[in-house]
Amino acid sequence: MSDQFSQASQPSPYPEVWVYGGFWIRVVAHLVDSLIVWVGLGLLGAIIGPSVSITIFDPQPAGGGGDYSVSYIQPVDYMIMSNTPHVHWHGHGLLEMAWLVLPALYYIIFESSRLQATPGKLLCRMRVTDLNGNRIDFLRATGRYLGKYLSFMILGIGFLMVAWTRRKQGLHDILAGTYVIRRQLEAPPPPV
Repeated sequence: MSDQFSQASQPSPYPEVWVYGGFWIRVVAHLVDSLIVWVGLGLLGAIIGPSVSITIFDPQPAGGGGDYSVSYIQPVDYMIMSNTPHVHWHGHGLLEMAWLVLPALYYIIFESSRLQATPGKLLCRMRVTDLNGNRIDFLRATGRYLGKYLSFMILGIGFLMVAWTRRKQGLHDILAGTYVIRRQLEAPPPPV
């Protein structure tokens, strides 16, 4: 019985090595990160999304003379053009800004942090490094993130490059001077 526990607590006899992160494992990491970002944006949208319109004074309500009333929740695309004074709170401009800024900050901050990876990459045992294997700074992480737009604009070919380049770099990695590396156990040599 004690032999089982001592074997389980011993480290693996095979060393861990870092290899370049391939296309499909990066797709898995991206799906995890996308899910996290979309859930966060969905929660934020539920908080600041609706645009509320409150009628302060309506001179011609359905029942006759003017009175004070609360009108309705109004979507951002629907605007009443009248002389009726309204109080408007528009959360949609803020939400649109959040949709641009928050995903960028998510990737840039995580990849330039001490972790060197987003939660999706951490789950897949990957991290982002510069060409010397060092942690990237905020500026390089920003360039890498912006390079993804270029990779997307050329019909996604910049992302597909990960599948056929020698060091598994997408166009955004090449432009920013980065690698995505993955930790794995070194396989034992085949028996002779």
